Amino acid sequence: MLRPQRTDRGFSIDPIFFRPIAGMNGLTLSKGVAEWIAARDYGTAIACTLLMFRLVFTNGFPIMKMTNKPIVPLAISLAWACLNLPATAGAQEVGTNRAAASAAALTDRPEDEKAVRAMADAFTRAFAAGDAKAVAAMYSEDAELIDDYEARVQGRKAIQDLYTSIFQARPGSTIAISIESLRFLSPDVAKEEGLTRVKSGGEPVTLRRYTVLYVKQNGRWLYSSVREEHPAGIAHHEHLKALEWLLGEWLDQSSDSTVHATCRWSEDKNFLVRDFTIHVQGRPVMTVTQRIGWDPLTKQIKSWVFDSEGGYGDGLWTRKGNQWVIKSTGVLSDGRIASATQTLTPVGQNSARWSSTQRTIGDQSIAEPAESVMVRRPPQPK
Repeated sequence: MLRPQRTDRGFSIDPIFFRPIAGMNGLTLSKGVAEWIAARDYGTAIACTLLMFRLVFTNGFPIMKMTNKPIVPLAISLAWACLNLPATAGAQEVGTNRAAASAAALTDRPEDEKAVRAMADAFTRAFAAGDAKAVAAMYSEDAELIDDYEARVQGRKAIQDLYTSIFQARPGSTIAISIESLRFLSPDVAKEEGLTRVKSGGEPVTLRRYTVLYVKQNGRWLYSSVREEHPAGIAHHEHLKALEWLLGEWLDQSSDSTVHATCRWSEDKNFLVRDFTIHVQGRPVMTVTQRIGWDPLTKQIKSWVFDSEGGYGDGLWTRKGNQWVIKSTGVLSDGRIASATQTLTPVGQNSARWSSTQRTIGDQSIAEPAESVMVRRPPQPK
């Protein structure tokens, strides 16, 4: 995965490195987080330490700051994260095996509320069927979807295209919608808040908090604006479960070099820790340590890397279908800035394909992509 390359300065590799630039103690809890804690009757003060980091760079081919974030709209947030919490007490769930009509009334407009709940039920069925056209038909012509990274999709046609790509990437996915509140703001406008849970194959459940604005047009309620957010109070460990497949020992071998990698949970279970040892012609030339965690500032998986030569960097991870795209930046041991876009793709349970493109070192661009395959090392007999 981290292929050594001979240069006029010796050997260099391509990880993703990091450096802390500021730190502060204390954490102000939002009203939503405080209510979440109170609802679970934790009853004790919470002390937190918040470390802030800044993008810098690596040792070979790393990752530039992301400009295009994945679009994962609210009521359809497919398995872009791995969260699994119980629903808030009193929430009404709509799923493939739960009828909306059984939920208690939330408003004093029973007929309109029934119509809105029927939307959730219809959405659930269309989602399970992978019917992007039927899903998009529930949106107004100028509707918008805003994901938890503030990426926006505008218009019914663009929304249909988005759902089409999602259903193709995650066939057989299902969704459950937990309606927590519903208010009618005017005769033709309603606001709904709640949680969605998306299940795709054997992957962890994806949980998202959502807000929907409905408009009534020609006697029919339609989605006008859908916004998604990460739920408050989720343990960082839960965000990383989609990368648990990295745990264990891995080898990347070529004719003259070998990269041995291990991956384990940190003691607090909030980071995946990866250690790399690079051998060239049988001699160790470099070691690299990487930490992968959840960044609450960017609300994204992030990695920080250090190498034994003094290089460092970081990367932002985005899931696209079965792949992880890592945009990295870093600083080499000689002070040069480097960047790259890396792609990590699991192939079955025991191998993974890695590639690095859009690489730059200093003011030079490297046109040729780098590629390798990691193979899981079987456990050694005891």
